[in-house]
Amino acid sequence: MTLYGVADQGYNTDKKTVGTVATKTTGLASILSGSRFGFKGTEDLGGGLKANFVMEYAVATDDATTSMANRQSFVGLAGAFGSVNLGRQYSQIHAVQGTFDANGNATAAGWLGGGTSTVRTSNAVVYTTPSFGGFSAALELGAGEVAQGGSGAVTGNANNLTALGLSYANGPLTVKAATESIKLAKLAYAAPGIAAAVDLSNALADRKANSIGASYDLGVAKLMAVTTSAKAGTAADAGEVKTNNFGVSIPVGAVALNATVSNGSYVDSGAASVKTSGYQVGANYSLSKRTTAYALMGQGKNKAATATKHDTFAVGVRHTF
Repeated sequence: MTLYGVADQGYNTDKKTVGTVATKTTGLASILSGSRFGFKGTEDLGGGLKANFVMEYAVATDDATTSMANRQSFVGLAGAFGSVNLGRQYSQIHAVQGTFDANGNATAAGWLGGGTSTVRTSNAVVYTTPSFGGFSAALELGAGEVAQGGSGAVTGNANNLTALGLSYANGPLTVKAATESIKLAKLAYAAPGIAAAVDLSNALADRKANSIGASYDLGVAKLMAVTTSAKAGTAADAGEVKTNNFGVSIPVGAVALNATVSNGSYVDSGAASVKTSGYQVGANYSLSKRTTAYALMGQGKNKAATATKHDTFAVGVRHTF
């Protein structure tokens, strides 16, 4: 069994502007990676079969919060057939979006690629094939655990998830794609500058999302791009989100210079489409194999009737163990 984790703290300034009114907060937060600790292990069962488990929890390292949030926890079997894991796991859509984010899913404004994804799926069963010449696939089924309705109402499949992920990784090229469908689920989206996610649709139809991304490592720089679309709802109350994201990571000795630019749009309850845009610029300095100093700034904005904008800047240190 292995104990592992991340301790990340950065001094962060966060400014949200709604119309002409700006609100600014400062303080410490996990920026480059969410602070966490976890346990993982593998047991050899013989005949090429292995049992494995992961139990991972988010922690707050900047205040007196004692509660722990379950990031991912699963148990499974792996062998020549691939692997089957059961429990709370990363979604297939997030696996695509996270892979092609040059700043690695940092907590900062300006990255629009992950706003439509469910990062982790609860009650999930995931089968992943072995790699065949760089190709692999994953099938994910998630149970919404919604009780069957009475009086003939059929709602027991609400929030049930079905997803398929495809991956190709060989040499400098990596390509990933995913599609998912969630039964009777609304679409929520935290548009740039909005403090919390807002419902864009009703929950009377399936929520569907698709994402595809690619990266190519040139040696002197790694280029990446990812596009995602998600929609849900009925004609009377339909919502949709689209994002396009482009990034580059440039290694310079012990320093990695990272940048992304994003654009997209969203539709709230069938109203007119609203355009969005954003950028992030960051620098990571490897003090050692496990300790990184970083600086990161970003901005996201939209062009709604009351335009909103979100600006962040952070400097900090991340240590992994």
